[in-house]
Amino acid sequence: MKRLILIDGNALVHRAFHALPPNMTAPDGTPTNAIFGFASILLKAIKDFKPDYMAAAFDLAGPTFRHEEFAEYKAHREKAPDTLYEQMEVVKKLLANFGVPVFTQSGYEADDLIGSLAGQARKLKDLETIILTGDLDTLQLVDDAKVKVFTARKGLSDTILYDQAAVEKRFGLKPEQVADFKGLKGDPSDNIPGVPGVGDKTATSLLQAYGTIEKVYTAIEKKNFKPNPVVSAKLLEKLKHYKDQALFSKKLATIVCDMKLDFSLSQANWQANFNEVAVLELFRSLGFGSLVTRLSGLGLAKAASLAGRQAQPALFAPSEAETAKVYNNRAGPEFKRSLEAVGRLYLLQVSGGVLVTTDGKSVALISEKDFAQWREIFSDPKIAKHGYYLREVYKSLAERGIILRGIEFDIKLAAYLVKPDLRDFSLANIFAWQDRSVGQANGQEFLPDEERLLLALPALADKLGEQLKELKLMKVFQEIELPLIRVLAEMERQGVKIDLPAIKELSIAVEKEVKDLEKKIYQLAGMEFNINSSQQLGQVLFERLNINVKVRKTGGGVKSTAASELEKMREAHPIVELILRYREVEKLKNTYIDPFPQLVDPKDGRLHTTFNQVGAVTGRLSSQDPNLQNIPIRSELGGQFRRAFVAAPGFKLISLDYSQIELRIVAHFSQDEKMLGAFKRGEDIHTRTAAEIFDVRPDQVSPRAARSGQPQYAAGG
Repeated sequence: MKRLILIDGNALVHRAFHALPPNMTAPDGTPTNAIFGFASILLKAIKDFKPDYMAAAFDLAGPTFRHEEFAEYKAHREKAPDTLYEQMEVVKKLLANFGVPVFTQSGYEADDLIGSLAGQARKLKDLETIILTGDLDTLQLVDDAKVKVFTARKGLSDTILYDQAAVEKRFGLKPEQVADFKGLKGDPSDNIPGVPGVGDKTATSLLQAYGTIEKVYTAIEKKNFKPNPVVSAKLLEKLKHYKDQALFSKKLATIVCDMKLDFSLSQANWQANFNEVAVLELFRSLGFGSLVTRLSGLGLAKAASLAGRQAQPALFAPSEAETAKVYNNRAGPEFKRSLEAVGRLYLLQVSGGVLVTTDGKSVALISEKDFAQWREIFSDPKIAKHGYYLREVYKSLAERGIILRGIEFDIKLAAYLVKPDLRDFSLANIFAWQDRSVGQANGQEFLPDEERLLLALPALADKLGEQLKELKLMKVFQEIELPLIRVLAEMERQGVKIDLPAIKELSIAVEKEVKDLEKKIYQLAGMEFNINSSQQLGQVLFERLNINVKVRKTGGGVKSTAASELEKMREAHPIVELILRYREVEKLKNTYIDPFPQLVDPKDGRLHTTFNQVGAVTGRLSSQDPNLQNIPIRSELGGQFRRAFVAAPGFKLISLDYSQIELRIVAHFSQDEKMLGAFKRGEDIHTRTAAEIFDVRPDQVSPRAARSGQPQYAAGG
């Protein structure tokens, strides 16, 4: 049976945005948590279900027919941050690169498009539809024979496929009763009112007994109907009073399934339009190294077709057919002669393997299953290896027990040293910056994109090499940047062990503290309100509690409730201290504690980050997916969270402080007697600094005072 995946774009993006840390960024600082999460679950769906067809649906800005019929529909929702909408556009670009068509229609929601697409797919023989979503709204579409729903239970990694049995097990209801359930209970997330006082249990009991809302009213409106264990006298009164609202709520909750959409399976044949190069370039530009590896491991048809190109010389211009031969996957005599003549190998990681060339004229795709046959060449330090982002090649080979040796030139690192403010270090953008026309000579226009890029690498490497020499950066390139390729690759592969039970315990404790803080804040405020809403918080602080402290105003002329302004009010009212604590705990919970378990590799229980060697203009390393360089340390909770990073049995974690190295250099060159003496005695240099500044004994210096002494010594004491 063929398989169609329908992607609920908005729901998945929102789920990913709130499930992953907001500090996940691309090398240029662009937020990427929603993009990464969306791409991650998309790759998982492709791997698990191997779809033949895919299509996606998104909401459009503006009201829908539901808003026109009910002005309060979703009216309570706060506008999502701009960073979410910015990422939405990148997600649509990603889908386009995957060859997935996107459907939108004004006046309707993505769920309606999904429902109508699923409705059309139901009519096709031998076709199963799986809805990929971030919420449970589409469960009403589940049909065991034709439609299932794939979503996440918690975070992104804990997923579930809902068929009819799974829906009934979770809710005690059939899929077609989900809209009735919302009609009775309401749906606070969409502001659907339902029947006041009817909760999950009551709504489920009514539908188990009567089937639908309409049948509930048919039964209770009979003259001889009497209250019973399912419908009490009090409930009967509520149901009758809110009949119109219940039926209207069901209408609002019901997904439209009969829209006329221009849809065909040929349009959704994503593999025919899959642009592997564009996907890989996008992943790399966003710093998604782990997703590049996952994509390579999917074994997509595109990669298979690349492997088959070895017997298709017609890919090349006829005039080049004699010299431009595609080598087979074995290192045969012809290839070895070319390699001996040139002395170097150019490599480019692609899905399913590595593209290689020796001369910029002929190309071979070495599939992952054939890596072992090239072990001798890959591991020979005497054969120079040139390429783009060789760390990915190193990791791909290392997974199969092969160490890449002889790394001599990496185009991404060279471009970074020559122009560190380029921001986008994707291969295509480096070519654009160097103003090179890729694949327009020697018949290369007949080649696929990946191979055209590979065959242009030798000339690009030569040009960047000359620029490194002109800027006198070759020593930095060869002695610092290139050796780090192997170091960082091994660090990423090794990862860090996480004590998941400890994080779970901490999450429970933090959740309890959040609730306790909420109660205390509500008590002091004399009302309940959304503490995370700056508008509502401002009304409570400045209007209800009349806190009269001078604070700056926002661009809209409203008094700011930013942390820096709350600090000014700390002594004005006890609620401020609680709000600051609440924010600290909430941030740690939502940014680190809750999302981290979803990022741990279930195969080894370790967290594998990506280190950006080109992440900052200053030359410093950065870390992402997740950012391990920004784990809180000064608060008590931050310290508890850090203790979840553990060493494997027989090993220890070591903490090293770079700043001491810098200060020792300062002491050496300045020959400052007090600094030299402090280092020789093994004193804490910051404590000694503060003691000298404030003229007190070292044991009288507080940690805060010690921190205040840091910049003085860094400036020369």
